[in-house]
This record gives sequence, structure tokens and C-alpha cells, in this order.
Amino acid sequence: MKRDIQKFQSTRFDAIIIGGGITGACLAHDAALRGLRIALVEKNDFGMSTSSASSKLLHGGIRYLQKLQFGKVRESARERTYFQIIAPHNTSSIPFLIPTITGGIMTGKAALLAGMNFYRLLCSGLNGLISDKSKEIEYGRLFGRTQVLNMVPLLNSIDGLNGAHTLFESHMHNSERMTLAFIKSAVQNGAVAANHTEVTKLRSEEGVVVGVSCRDRLGGEIFDISARVIINAAGPFLPGINSQIEGLNLDKKTTGFSKGVHLVTRQVESRFALALSSGKKTEGLVTRGGRHIFIIPWRGRSLIGTTNVPFDRDLDDVRVTKKDIVDFLQDINAIVPGISLQESDVHYAFAGLYPLISDEIKTDTYQGTGEYQVVDHASRDGREGIVSVLGAKYTTARAIAEQAIDVVVQKLACGDRHCHTTTRPLFEGQIGNLQQFIAEKQKRYEAILAPETVHDLIVSHGSNLGPVVEFLRSGTGYLEKLSETRETLVGEIAYAVEHEMACTLDDVIFARTGLGTIGHPGPEVIERVCTIMGPRLGWSKDQTEQEIAAVDRRFLWVDE
Repeated sequence: MKRDIQKFQSTRFDAIIIGGGITGACLAHDAALRGLRIALVEKNDFGMSTSSASSKLLHGGIRYLQKLQFGKVRESARERTYFQIIAPHNTSSIPFLIPTITGGIMTGKAALLAGMNFYRLLCSGLNGLISDKSKEIEYGRLFGRTQVLNMVPLLNSIDGLNGAHTLFESHMHNSERMTLAFIKSAVQNGAVAANHTEVTKLRSEEGVVVGVSCRDRLGGEIFDISARVIINAAGPFLPGINSQIEGLNLDKKTTGFSKGVHLVTRQVESRFALALSSGKKTEGLVTRGGRHIFIIPWRGRSLIGTTNVPFDRDLDDVRVTKKDIVDFLQDINAIVPGISLQESDVHYAFAGLYPLISDEIKTDTYQGTGEYQVVDHASRDGREGIVSVLGAKYTTARAIAEQAIDVVVQKLACGDRHCHTTTRPLFEGQIGNLQQFIAEKQKRYEAILAPETVHDLIVSHGSNLGPVVEFLRSGTGYLEKLSETRETLVGEIAYAVEHEMACTLDDVIFARTGLGTIGHPGPEVIERVCTIMGPRLGWSKDQTEQEIAAVDRRFLWVDE
């Protein structure tokens, strides 16, 4: 996958997709599979804005039970199932413990057990879609207080604890690489994609949107791309882009944004994820006493999320503040006093935005809805040539993409072109039986790679492991680890630059690898990465220093 800006200027595309987050990536994948000529541009790196700022969960939809949105429950559970089919290598099943508390009807065992049984009914039949039985989603069970404390002694500090129910969810090892896998699949099927390419203008002729003007943020070049339809999937930036054309409206107007912060801390529990009531309000008809925070074991750390803070600043300046961390740690320690997390326990923190459509923005209430919109502005506003796609959760991005491309296919009169994204594996996901695949490859490469290294490579590269290993064999020292505290190999840095469109140090440290997402890997590792990337990308000494400074800023918590 090569970055070639010139390819955009020699073709009139069927559709241009603005935004390379998970929604844009799924749109490109779906459209390319249907044979459409697709261009995709992303102003930063693929999947590195809102899509990366999550708990890495493919939610099964149980959150929608409290709003009695049974269709949303089924939809989310179904989409979680499809991920097991099309990208089995990047997910694993993780058991959540949901405590039951005495003294309240909705927080007690009976209510939770009833809810879980109903949820199981809503999910019925979905495991039957998965041919690899090791990827099926397990059903949980109810445990008593003694059993729970034997499993997780830390929960002894929760007042009124009398048991817990397990709930199995699907967790991504690396959500950035999952997004990249969709982009790669689109490119394999003919799409043209580029990161670090910003749309500066929607171009229109005689009232019809006919293309976009772009700026290459790396080389500075200004150029136009033409297409029959523009699909705006720019997430929080969507309203600003649409405002260039008078009269473009959404079905439900974005009224504001909320910032969610996640912390990556020392590991406080290694076997179970914990879903704990925060006491913060959440909108719903049937609630268990407040919004939950998740404490999830992830790569030897705990991934904890999330906060809910109204955001009214520059959308390009979403940063974690020192106050964010202090306040969140106070909330976590109040919920489970035995955790005793300190600022020194925070290895990394990240923040993202999600749009709100509520008339009144409440500072103390979670108002995320999970509702998404596909808006054909020709039908809604009489403005031909543009479709807006907004509001998908990571789990439901494939579903909204299917709906949107159905609209585009109809607009373009392309004939009978059906969606194949529920059954066709991604480029890296062509694995019939994951455990068997891992065992076979560990045996095949045992002379040059440790079994755990083969496993890590499969998690990152899936069924494309063979070409990756051949590349690693081609360079001196490529099979060595960059650091004893990270799984990344030296050759993976070179591969990311030469075959995965990694253009900046940030792209490699936080997106193509997991070097930075569990904490700063250390200056020696950063410098070694630069010695690999710099010559390939023509970096000067000054640019190398700028690249390092940009990465280091990710680990600084700004003061408000």
C-alpha cells in the first residue's frame, strides 16, 4: 500500500470519501468490494482521531437495554459477530464482571440476572454464523460474593457487594490496525487512499457538488479530486466541511461534543474486565444506578475509560489535561478504594470526541446515543452530489457503511451490486480456524521466530503473515525486537514505511505498532525507530527532532 497523490488527479472517481476513521474505512471497503472507483483522504493518519480513542471494545449492545432499544442491542451483537468472521486475528474474548449490590432492586442479583437472560435471548442464533468455534462469544453466569472475591479480591472494597455476573465481550488488541485492515482491503480492491491529506474545499458546479480540493499536509501540494458523489465521513469535522455549501442539513443536528478520556495504567486486574457503576448519571429508562466505567486488562496494563466532559474548543486541539487525569483518578479510587491509583501509575492517556444531539448539554450526564445518520442531501436539501455519514460506534461502522453505499449505488444507477462485507474476510482476515492457523505458523517459523513473536505478528498482520515474514528475512537485524518491553520487531518499522503508508514517527509509534500506546517506549527505542524511518523518508536532523518532539508531547498532560 503506497501513498501516491498523483493517482487522485488522473481519475474521475465514483465516490470520494472524506475521513479515514473506522466509518470511512468501512465505506471504502464496502464500495470497493462492489466495484466502485473510490478515493479516500484523511487529514491525519488512518484511524487516529475518534476511532482510536475508545476502550478497544466491539460492544455486544447490552448498553442499549437500559433505553429499551432492543433493535440496537441486536444490531450491535450482530456486528460484533461479523468482526469475528472478517477479522478474527485482531480480537479476543474477554470476560467482564458486573457486580451486584444489595439495597436496590435494579442493582441486585434478580434484576441483573433477568437482564442477562433477556440479552442472551436477543443475541440468540448469532454464534451459528461463526464457522470457527473458538471465535464464538460465550455466555456468562452469576456468581456469589465469596466466588467473586476469590476471583477478584480487589472488589472487597465495594460496599454492599453480594455477587457478580460475567459478560463476555470482544476486545481489539489494536483498534488502529483494525481500521488499517479495512483501508488495506479497500486498496486491494482498487481504492486509492492517502493519509495526511486535508480537504480544504467542497467544489460545486451549477449547484452540484462535483469534487474536493485537497492539501497534501506532508508535501504542501494543492490538488483537486473529482467524483460523482462525495461522502462526508469526517466525524466531528463533518459539520464544518458541510458548512461550505449553503443549505446542507443533518436529520439530527449536532448540538455539541463530549470529550472522553481513557487511562492506561499499571495493571490492577489481569483476568477479568470490571464494569463498575460510577454514580454519574446516564440517560435511560431502566438504569442500574449510573454510567459504568470499564477497567480492562490490556497488554500487561489496565485500560480504563471513560470520562464525559463537554467540549467547546478547537476540534484540532483535543488533549488530555492534568485536571482530566486527576479528576478521573479520584472517581476511580472512590468507586474501588482498594485500587489506590496515583498519577505515577498512569503510563499513557488519550482523548476523543463524540457528537451529541441533545437539546440541552448536561455536564453530569452521559448523553451518547449510538444513533447514526446517513443523509442524502439531494433528497433532504435538494443539493446533489453529497452524502453525509455520521454517528457510528466502532462496532456498528460496517452497518452504517452498508446503508450508505446502498444509497450511493442507487444514486449512481450502478445496477444490482450487493454488499459482501458480512461474509468476505478482510485482506488480512482470511483465516478459517485461528488457533490452527497460529499453531501451523509457529511450527513453520520455529527456526527463526519464537512462538509468542509469531502470535504477535498474526495479531497485527493476520493472514498476510507470509509476505511480512519474507520481508523480515530480507534485512539485517529485522528479526530482532526493538525492546525487551515491547513485542515490535525492527523490521516491522521498515515494513510500515514501505508497505503501510507510515509517514511520520507518530504513525509508527501509535498506529502501525503498539510501541507508544502502553506508555513511552523510551528515548533509545524512539531514536532507533528514527534511524530506520529517517533515511527512507528523507528526514533532515531538524525534521527528526520535530518528529520526536511531536511524539513526546503525547505523554505530556497540559494544564487548563
